Amino acid sequence: MKNFLDTLKEVREKQLDGLGLPALPKEFILKSVSDSNINSHIVTYFDPKSPITEQYRRLREHIKTMVKKDRLKTIAVTSSIANEGKSLTSLNLAVALTKDVDCKRVLIVDCDLRRGTIASSLGMDSKVGLSDYLHLNADVENIIYKTKIKKLSIIPKGKITDDPADLLASLKMKALLENVKEKFDIIILDTAPAISVSDAGIVCSQADGTIMVVRTGKTQRGIVKHATEILTQSKVNLLGYVLTCIEYPIPEYIYKYV
Repeated sequence: MKNFLDTLKEVREKQLDGLGLPALPKEFILKSVSDSNINSHIVTYFDPKSPITEQYRRLREHIKTMVKKDRLKTIAVTSSIANEGKSLTSLNLAVALTKDVDCKRVLIVDCDLRRGTIASSLGMDSKVGLSDYLHLNADVENIIYKTKIKKLSIIPKGKITDDPADLLASLKMKALLENVKEKFDIIILDTAPAISVSDAGIVCSQADGTIMVVRTGKTQRGIVKHATEILTQSKVNLLGYVLTCIEYPIPEYIYKYV
């Protein structure tokens, strides 16, 4: 009987054999990266038939309904505190969106300029990213990368900076979001936790809608309430919550909208 790792390897090899990258305008030059070091917890990529992936499909369909109804295009993902599964939720959701036949181009932007992990989770070693564009005037084409996941592109966080909140609140950040809206069908903005720094409120207020990730069994209700109040004060359109680490004989990740 095959063990789990062997099965996972076979699934991965089949996916790699069928990969193809969409053509993009010449002026929109994207860099290719290897997928050999992609985080294995991105289950929507490695295990498309798993129960966890099915939960992300359901989340995707809820988001698609809101996108069509309210014309949402930029979705921010945040959490109350660190280590709630925020970035993995962003990545799994982004990959789930690429599987939708009506969605041609998906972009995930690492707006956590302090501790962002999106690039490393996708097996990337990026030299420039969002902070470089906002602070050092890097060209747009130099911060958008193709990934080996079909239809998914990324803007990594870039170099560490001393003034992330100021950069994220800049007019240049707003202009960048308007720019990518013209090139992609949907954009996922992975942000810093809401309570620890002001970055999340700044980014989420610029997004069309926001999802808050809550880790079951760890994050106290009062903390979630406080984070929600912070986002409300920033005039954030809070769409709902995603619960992670559910300890039941059902998928580890499950959505909950309120």
